[in-house]
Amino acid sequence: MSENTGESPEKIHSLEATRVSLKDEVESAKILLQEGLYDEAKKILYRALILSPHFKKAQEILSQIQKKELDQILESHPRSQTKSSFEDPDEVIRKLNEDLGLELGLESIDPHLENWNYNAELSGKEHFDLGVAFFEMGCFRDAIRELQKSIRVVRQEFTDLGELGVSALALCAECFLGLDEAFEAKMILEPAISDAELQHEEKTPLYYLMGRVEEALGNRSGAKAWYGKVLLSDSFFRDAAFRVKTL
Repeated sequence: MSENTGESPEKIHSLEATRVSLKDEVESAKILLQEGLYDEAKKILYRALILSPHFKKAQEILSQIQKKELDQILESHPRSQTKSSFEDPDEVIRKLNEDLGLELGLESIDPHLENWNYNAELSGKEHFDLGVAFFEMGCFRDAIRELQKSIRVVRQEFTDLGELGVSALALCAECFLGLDEAFEAKMILEPAISDAELQHEEKTPLYYLMGRVEEALGNRSGAKAWYGKVLLSDSFFRDAAFRVKTL
């Protein structure tokens, strides 16, 4: 027989694991972004957006990551004399519409499909700028088309890929990885990595991306070897050191 002491009964604690809220997960992604762990942050953000497609904070952080990754790709080439500044993708498309009459729209988009087509003749730099705009919008298939056109124009006009060609190729590989098409990324990276006219330092971002490719394909030892080549040139390049430790 129990006595009534007048005290509140003890709370019964559930043994079920406490589910982390989407808001807390996005805050974790923000911390990972600050630490430079972009891929880990993106996994959390993509998961959050699957559950809540219109989660504005997750979209904003994902956009920040894409811009930072793009800056790292394009600023990693030693021949760069000036820092490129990238406009809002909507503004880039608006200007291209006005200057070149491309008639590109900004309707609902599917990142895995080509959303826009046009017939205008563009320079390698114009194709690249358009590819950057599509990449920042998450339209990877459209970005791949433009970046591959940029690479073709560069190869036709110059004897080597140069800064523009390498930047376009690296960003193109990023797009394929964004679409989970690692083998396609590997196919475009291998010829450039074997290019004797490119210096080792110029290939650093390509080595890093090849590491990402091998990691995506499940080849841990191969990935580690590529990241090792990256660290020989730049011990602070993106998250290469972290990836080596976790492989």
